[in-house]
Amino acid sequence: MADVTTMKIATATRDRLRALAAEGDSLEDVVVAALDAYEAQQFWTEAEAAAAAETAEQRAERKRIEAEVDGWMDALR
Repeated sequence: MADVTTMKIATATRDRLRALAAEGDSLEDVVVAALDAYEAQQFWTEAEAAAAAETAEQRAERKRIEAEVDGWMDALR
């Protein structure tokens, strides 16, 4: 069994978790799903910021590498 701990949360927060839970989901299932969604949102926010900060030179180098990898993949077919 995984290690567990106890967290104190507001009753209103607990009620929100219960409201989000599908039939048969535990509160932990809801928290894990919420964390997964939050982490995915953070990942894409950071990825979009990195793409926006990419210089023209970096973009050209990335495109060159992508084309090279595409060529390798095409050769495998």
